[in-house]
Amino acid sequence: MNARVMNHEEATSNFTVERYLLGELTENDRDAYEEHLFSCPVCFEQVKAGTEFVGQVRQIGAEEAGPAVQPGFMGSLMSGLRQPVAVVAFALLFCAIGMNVYQSRIINGFHRAQVTPAFFLNDGARAGGTQQVTVPRNTRFELKFQLLQKGPYARYEGQLVTESGKLKSSFPVSLEQASETINLLLDSQVMGEGAHQIVIQGVTADGKISELTRYPFNFHLQE
Repeated sequence: MNARVMNHEEATSNFTVERYLLGELTENDRDAYEEHLFSCPVCFEQVKAGTEFVGQVRQIGAEEAGPAVQPGFMGSLMSGLRQPVAVVAFALLFCAIGMNVYQSRIINGFHRAQVTPAFFLNDGARAGGTQQVTVPRNTRFELKFQLLQKGPYARYEGQLVTESGKLKSSFPVSLEQASETINLLLDSQVMGEGAHQIVIQGVTADGKISELTRYPFNFHLQE
């Protein structure tokens, strides 16, 4: 389940957002970038805004007919928007312009108190049934769980995987965090519906990794 890790500096350089929106990232880079989105609200909001904008502009370009436009700058602009190359160019331009604006808005938004949905997950090895997690679209939510199986480990690692075993995200768990209820903050926008599991592994001082337990749950978006 090992995967390349993309930090925030890499995620905000080399037009990564734009290349992701246009499907130009390699499979390895795309998976690494999507994993980064789970833990970075700034990049997540940029992708969300860029997706909405590109969709709106492409919808304009897909119109077969429209009202006649007057000659001049606006007429040329609207005519140009109906060309595929111009659609991409305008999408990239507006995404680039909006980066700093959205980043400031999101960071300021996290300074305000927020109420998020929360769900407590049961240890799959000790409890029957699978938790159903249903949240509205475009919502941040919390998964809570307790690590009941401990051992002589230096630290712990958590992984969020799909039913097929694909790694969606990974996160460290300190010894202090493992002694209490662990809170994992996620975005519904990048989850994907279906069966998932949180896998907890123990890591010894010499680097040996052992799987300890799994927390299964089914994720659904509320209509």
